[in-house]
Amino acid sequence: MSRRRELARTRALLLARSERQRRELASRTGAIAGSLRRVDAAAGLLRRAAAHPLLLAGAVAAVVAAFRPGRLLRGLSWGLSAAMLVQRAAALLQKGARVTPAARATGTAPARPAGPA
Repeated sequence: MSRRRELARTRALLLARSERQRRELASRTGAIAGSLRRVDAAAGLLRRAAAHPLLLAGAVAAVVAAFRPGRLLRGLSWGLSAAMLVQRAAALLQKGARVTPAARATGTAPARPAGPA
């Protein structure tokens, strides 16, 4: 009979552990579910916007009207200049990375680094 009691006690402990783990899992997924609802709502909004291009064009026109064209154009000009600066800096850094460490140490870096241009 002691074997039966031991099995019953082990079963009760396992059931209690299982219930506790279910509650923990439910609380953890509850926090994730809120985030997933927000992502789903944003994806739905993007799908609706893509399905109605006229509505999207109207929203862009409203933004342009709200921010005045002059200010908007200045912002776009500044953004384009910044993007070009970053692109040029990345190209220069990439060229500098192609110079071999030995050439850099001796100061004999080639005028045109080897490798694809």
